[in-house]
Amino acid sequence: MNSNRDEGIIKFKLTLKRAPAPEMAQVIALEKWRALFFKLSLIGEYPIDRIGFGNLSCRLTKRTFLITGSQTGHLAHLLAHHYTKVMDCDLRKGSVVAEGLIPPSSESLTHYGIYQDNPSIQYVFHVHHPKLWKLLQLENYDFIDGNVAYGTQEMAQAAKELLKGKTSGIFVMKGHEDGIISYGETAEEAGKIILDAYRKLGVRQ
Repeated sequence: MNSNRDEGIIKFKLTLKRAPAPEMAQVIALEKWRALFFKLSLIGEYPIDRIGFGNLSCRLTKRTFLITGSQTGHLAHLLAHHYTKVMDCDLRKGSVVAEGLIPPSSESLTHYGIYQDNPSIQYVFHVHHPKLWKLLQLENYDFIDGNVAYGTQEMAQAAKELLKGKTSGIFVMKGHEDGIISYGETAEEAGKIILDAYRKLGVRQ
């Protein structure tokens, strides 16, 4: 396994305003799917690098969303304070303003890029799985080119353009090893897209 993963590092300029954790009712739909993905090793932590992977978010308003906190992948279950509210992003400046008790996921810009021009999309799920990642590429699913790095303004812009006019689906980030993103109008839709691909392609842990 690569012991020098470009993973989990926040690459944007972050302004984190300390604020109370969101209500658990706001994140229960995310937590349901996150717990299942953790069991399937779609969310977790790379053992050698001790770096977490996978993040889930849900839209609140046109510009705001709740997202799992940075480096929480090793936890089987999250509490409300493990979620952070992203208040605003600037793709041009590569900046994120958030409220909560911990930094938001390092993929927050990508989630923002997806939400920005796609008002029907309410949930974005980012998981990792080496076999599924490779199989989705072989089956010619949507993808972002391998020269686009995770967590960057370029990744957010590429995702924004790839999903323009779409309401649900799944795509591979070729330049983000093992990285897969699903999106949908409901948590059930976004979650089932990943499970359907997982089962259809005969993936095993």
